[in-house]
Amino acid sequence: MSSSSSQDPDPDTAIKTRIITHMNTSHQDSLIRYLRSTRHISSFRARHAQLQSLTLSSLTISLSHSSSSKTYLIPIDPPLTSFAEARTRLAEMDATACTALDVSPITLKRYIPPRGIHLILFIYLLLVLLIFPRRANFQPPSNIHHYLSQVPYGARFARFCWKAQPWVMGLLLGIHSVEVWWMEKTRLRRYNVPRGGRLWWLWVASTSVEGYGAFQRLDGEVNWEEEKREKQRH
Repeated sequence: MSSSSSQDPDPDTAIKTRIITHMNTSHQDSLIRYLRSTRHISSFRARHAQLQSLTLSSLTISLSHSSSSKTYLIPIDPPLTSFAEARTRLAEMDATACTALDVSPITLKRYIPPRGIHLILFIYLLLVLLIFPRRANFQPPSNIHHYLSQVPYGARFARFCWKAQPWVMGLLLGIHSVEVWWMEKTRLRRYNVPRGGRLWWLWVASTSVEGYGAFQRLDGEVNWEEEKREKQRH
């Protein structure tokens, strides 16, 4: 008969496993914020954060990249008295990180493509950005000038575009550059989109073409997330 207590399973193993799995699958954004606020790691570098282990006094978070892997110890201060406190304490740590970083607890996780009137405006503005950079497009023998000449007042419109081209491009580049900067400063950073990641580039590219429409869709997504969080509290 063998009854060695050293061979008995750790009674906390199951709950720790559930916490680690839940954090990695549903709250990776919190892990990223822990690293950003305590270890000053960029959101891009921290984007693959995974909770590796958990004790009453610390979290061990790993970052794996193609060529290297590194772990970071995040203290839990004061330490937990039991793992039953973990959910509340980790939420408090995340709130503290959000305050320190001046970001929202809401994480934007998807790109909303333009539809309807937004899609029409996106295509129109994309055509302008493709055609206007080359002033010669509005002079013969360009195909664009040829096609414009086939419609009433088309040749006159082509001459107007040729004269206005430097002003139009300067205005578009100026406005859209400011819009991209404002999108990064007030939306993407605030809603925890890792700078330089795929999602970040989708929103930046969309903003650089259409401007205000991208802001409307992003704000709509954030409002939906806020409503969902509010319902979960009740």
